[in-house]
Amino acid sequence: MKRSRFKGLLFGLVAMTSLLSCQGQPVDDSEPSVPIDQIDKGNIAFTSDDIINSSFGGLGVEWGAYENTDKLIENGWEKIIDHMDHLGPARIRLMINYDWFCQNFDDKGDDDKTNDTWTYNFSNKYATNMFDILDYCQVHGIDVAYGCWNVIGDLKNDVWNMMEEVTSDIRWARISADVLDYLVHQKGYSCIKWFVSSNEPNWLGYEGSSKNFKNTYEKWEQGIKNVRKALDDIGLTNIGIIGGDTTGYAGTDEYFTNIANNIPDLVADYGAHLYLSNYDVDRGNMLTEVRGMVKKIKKLDSEAGKSRPFEIWEAGFLDGKTILDSQTAITACSYGVRMTDYTIQCLAAGLDGVVYWDFDDAMHFMYTNNGAVPKEWGMFSSLAEASAAKQELRPWYHSSSLLCHLIKKGNKIYSPLQNNTELDDTFRCIGTVNPDGTQGGFVAINAAYRKTTKTFYMDDTVSGDKLYIYIFNENSYRLDEEGYITPNYVIDGSLNKKITLEFAPSTAIFVSNTRL
Repeated sequence: MKRSRFKGLLFGLVAMTSLLSCQGQPVDDSEPSVPIDQIDKGNIAFTSDDIINSSFGGLGVEWGAYENTDKLIENGWEKIIDHMDHLGPARIRLMINYDWFCQNFDDKGDDDKTNDTWTYNFSNKYATNMFDILDYCQVHGIDVAYGCWNVIGDLKNDVWNMMEEVTSDIRWARISADVLDYLVHQKGYSCIKWFVSSNEPNWLGYEGSSKNFKNTYEKWEQGIKNVRKALDDIGLTNIGIIGGDTTGYAGTDEYFTNIANNIPDLVADYGAHLYLSNYDVDRGNMLTEVRGMVKKIKKLDSEAGKSRPFEIWEAGFLDGKTILDSQTAITACSYGVRMTDYTIQCLAAGLDGVVYWDFDDAMHFMYTNNGAVPKEWGMFSSLAEASAAKQELRPWYHSSSLLCHLIKKGNKIYSPLQNNTELDDTFRCIGTVNPDGTQGGFVAINAAYRKTTKTFYMDDTVSGDKLYIYIFNENSYRLDEEGYITPNYVIDGSLNKKITLEFAPSTAIFVSNTRL
């Protein structure tokens, strides 16, 4: 969806000279016209009272190990790295399958699992690609949540006899500790901060799922106890275990409540996957639901939201999801607008991190749909068999890039939503400033079907005398010659002075004192 630089520049000049309404035109850059303690529907001040997070964990993306790098386009890895460079995530979720590395299984012909043996092979193409990803993260200071999709085997080929016990199987902890010991102690990947012990364990326990075995919270908890001890025994006390990695509100509530009551000290966070309807996000229902969940768990665990933050490890939408587990809406700019809104609501609710699902279509196809077609949820596709249109960066890549560059790890997060309920319905925003005040800005979204005008002001001192304004909707976002997003306007101004913006319907606007 590449646009010419000239066309975008022409549009920007027309908007600037004619003060075209509803396209995010900056109107003023003077001192606030009202005291900052008199915030009303049209005036939004980010003040010290609005700080909801004093050191944000970071935004990121699912960048799992590729199931077959032979299927990439020519020079595909170079393009993947270039896109990751421009995306700029603070964290990634990197999932693998243990059967890529584990081999020569021997159960000794008895039922005693403690004497089972196996070997590891880290010299194949799966491991090589995993190392490539970890090398990138290590060099670029990206935090990694590392994990395995599921236990070894499946219902048709359960040669390890692990499916019934899932991650409570004692061998799961042994394998997990061995692999992490190799990656952290031998390979030196200090970028690995978390371990995902089981992907969506509550889904595996859903009676109506395609699986005919029953997982339970109790099995998952036993697995966490086993893995925590195995990691501690080899000195990996600094690797935190994701607290749940569940999916959906109901399953997440079940696991979070049990974790808070039973094993809070064994996990590093309260982590979940949330795939939501457009309506839930458009109307701000997500903010209400997530706020309620955070409030409930904080009552049970005094460290919830502190040493054990709340985080989303897979973020996505249900509308547009196909029976083959692909997402048809990702080609539309509206997907990026809604994902921006999703992110704002997560942070306003007090969450410490959001990881988007996902980066590249080429990552997942071998274990889905019998390998016939890939899961198309990515920001682009590096598959050789993909059409040229699918290989182009999709609009939501650009909005995600703006979010990652604006809302950095360690930044303070301001949420006026907690003090101004009028904003919650169809207009939402958050502000952000880094610790030394050299980088900051805000992102706001108008989810309504009508245009609106808002005036913004940041109380926390932020340096700089230029403002970079990015308008994200179907008609307005601009790309440079290389196909990456570029500002609609660069104006003289300060975040510490009033700026009034007009928002078109279904529009996100990013304002920063630095180029994003």
